[in-house]
Amino acid sequence: MNKLFQLSSIALISLTLSITLFLSLQSPSTTAAQKTSILAFVPLQRRGSEVRNSLFAVNANGSSRRELAPNIDVSYTLVWSPNGQRLAFVSGDTDIYTVNADGSRLTKQFAGDACKAVNFEIAWFSNSQKFIFARSCDGFTSDSPGSQSLYISDTSGIKGTKLVRNLEVGGYPPKTEISSEFYISPDGQQVAFVKDRNISKMNSDGSGMTKLTNSPGEYVSGGSELVWSPDRTKIAFLFGAYPKQQIYTINADGTNLKNLTNNPQNEVYNVKLFWSPDSSRLAYYYNKPGDLSGEQQDIYLLDINQGAARNLTQKPRNYDEISWSPDGKFIAFVAGDFNNQKLYTINADGNQLHQLAPRLKPSEISELAWSSDSQQIAFIFNENQGDKSNLYVINRDGSALTKLTNDKDLNAGTPVWQPQ
Repeated sequence: MNKLFQLSSIALISLTLSITLFLSLQSPSTTAAQKTSILAFVPLQRRGSEVRNSLFAVNANGSSRRELAPNIDVSYTLVWSPNGQRLAFVSGDTDIYTVNADGSRLTKQFAGDACKAVNFEIAWFSNSQKFIFARSCDGFTSDSPGSQSLYISDTSGIKGTKLVRNLEVGGYPPKTEISSEFYISPDGQQVAFVKDRNISKMNSDGSGMTKLTNSPGEYVSGGSELVWSPDRTKIAFLFGAYPKQQIYTINADGTNLKNLTNNPQNEVYNVKLFWSPDSSRLAYYYNKPGDLSGEQQDIYLLDINQGAARNLTQKPRNYDEISWSPDGKFIAFVAGDFNNQKLYTINADGNQLHQLAPRLKPSEISELAWSSDSQQIAFIFNENQGDKSNLYVINRDGSALTKLTNDKDLNAGTPVWQPQ
């Protein structure tokens, strides 16, 4: 009997150990799946007699809201480092700060002077220690030139922030050192721009300047941009006089220039191109010929390898805010006239159009942002057609609509998900 009891005890202990080992092996994936997603955003708030933009982070379920940069007036430019540990942001349209995700180490990395019609673009290097940023300024008068400046900032504090290039444009007599903004590759390693009516590029340290095209022309007319592919191997752009422009791509080394649309009747209204995460397709708005109002658009997908374009929506109307899910399976967008918009998702193959948040009355919807796991979408919703804008998040399947702003927030903007 004792021997039988001992054998049973040994078997029970072995079973317990096996279950414990199994659970321990499963727990990392379970923990990862349950990891809380975090959003940074900029609400406009009244602090006593002062009204300013603040910087907050909040969990996607609305919990653990915290201010990251007290007493700093934050502009609408937020960029997480690749490791998700720090944010870079612009303050007062002149300065750039970084701050840790928990609000520690708030550090001014750049102090700029006053600038007319300023615009910043920021991209972190893959090591999450350095970032590159471009600063665009118009001339203060019609006779004075504007500038395009490029900087590298080492946030470890060893080298600080260094000016890489400062090029002048416009004025009278006109400066022609550059005729576009700087467009930074996703990894911060390269910069594309238009110089002498051709596309050029250089390394982020200013070396290796190379002319990519050899046909002078209109490469950024009508507000169009040079758009790097996520894998950094290609640049997409619109070529021709606005609005009759063609969609082209070119390899980052200057080879394989392609006209992908080759349609003389092509008219592009919103003048934006959206790469798929795998860099194989481009989404864009296409207007019916003669429609300059944007009321007869459709969203098209263009396979850059086959050169074939496909109508994704097949319902002419006004579209805006195209946003690919990080897994490349879905596209989110808004449809409808200004202040009468609804939020949708559609499969990238054109099937299963799905309206999200139907209980929200049609209004202006903007700044769509997918979570890194492609499961949630954050967006800004204009309440009561102009009185207030709030930050919402919703699951991809349309469930769990959650408002993340509160009564103290006069308006909200710039939702940016922390990388996971």
